[in-house]
Amino acid sequence: MSFVTKVKDAALEKALLMLLGPIVKRYGRIKRLSLDTRARAIAAEISLHGDAVPLELTSASYRVEDRDDGCYVILSDLRFSKEWVQHLAEDHFREITLKAPPAVRPFLR
Repeated sequence: MSFVTKVKDAALEKALLMLLGPIVKRYGRIKRLSLDTRARAIAAEISLHGDAVPLELTSASYRVEDRDDGCYVILSDLRFSKEWVQHLAEDHFREITLKAPPAVRPFLR
């Protein structure tokens, strides 16, 4: 992995933490987030309120879409460490769409 790719991945990880942090805050906090821009994949560890065992997002794919009203990051193929969360994602959250702030857009390409 080149230096430029590492810097881009690190910047995008920070941006995604800013995007996802407020969404997860009600349930816990993101302890770790890793991103691979070449594979378009994300993984995370989430510390849930009241749960001693962290929730692992073992893998998720992402894609970027430009729409008339802005740029979006769409998470799909989510895989979780807890069976009940996996079932919930499969039943109700096949994709999660997040609008990217303008400052993040350059890192998404």
